[in-house]
Amino acid sequence: MEKMEKMGRACLIFLVSMIFLFVGFGHSKETSKPLILQEMTWTDVQEYLSKSDMVIIPIGSTEQHGPHLPLGTDSFIATDIAKMISVRTGVMVAPVVLAGYSVYHSGFPGTLSLKPETMEQVLFETAEMLIKHGFRRIMFLNGHGGNTIVQSKVIHRINHNTAAIALALGDYSPIDEEPPKDWFDQHAGVQETSVMLHLEPGLVQMERAEKPKIRFSPQRGNYLMLGRKNPELMGIFWSLLATPQETEKGGASHQISSNGVWSFSDPNEATKEIGEQYISKRVESFAKFIETWKQVPPEKK
Repeated sequence: MEKMEKMGRACLIFLVSMIFLFVGFGHSKETSKPLILQEMTWTDVQEYLSKSDMVIIPIGSTEQHGPHLPLGTDSFIATDIAKMISVRTGVMVAPVVLAGYSVYHSGFPGTLSLKPETMEQVLFETAEMLIKHGFRRIMFLNGHGGNTIVQSKVIHRINHNTAAIALALGDYSPIDEEPPKDWFDQHAGVQETSVMLHLEPGLVQMERAEKPKIRFSPQRGNYLMLGRKNPELMGIFWSLLATPQETEKGGASHQISSNGVWSFSDPNEATKEIGEQYISKRVESFAKFIETWKQVPPEKK
């Protein structure tokens, strides 16, 4: 009996030791601050590459986000989330461009825009240089819907023309798994304002936030009305949005919204708690994916 008790205590001590070892290993992946390429020296990068071939490239935009959010909202969101993932996983972040494809927002001052082919080439050539240095797993984290086509083309080019593997974290946005309560809370509305109140509260001017007057062209209104009975027509409705004024489709931002906000809701309903909930889910999901991907050993060079 005494012998069995000793064996039981020994087993318990072993199990407890293994638990502490496992927990310690899990937390060892975290760093005290994010690894940002521009903040590192070349020797830092060389050391990093001896341990990892992963990099996250956040891409956003510089475009109007209503009277209460900064022009760089999409870039702030994508980069801030990438930094949080870096702290969790130890993966390097390499911001490349601050402007995206945003020509349909140009009716409001301050908006910058690159042609899709220009942006694609900048991202691809940047990726080529990273690949030359030894990076082989490239993750794009896009914070702006207008960049979706560019992101897809760059990923295709990397996967079909280089030795690296490229993919997108999420669809096009860091907030992509849970739709907003307002189906048209698309831009600078409750959801995006909440995220910025959580990530960059000092840049949000809530005293300027106001519910926009949304107006659709007669054609788009017809698609919206008919789409309720024929959902397939809603695809046309969405394709007419975010189109340059020159196309005469009535889809430019200033043609849709009185102040640049795309939402039927009032941005004043935003809270930092809503934003924190969204962001925590995204970071947790992306970090979990990266840790799983780490279990696949890199190809031998």
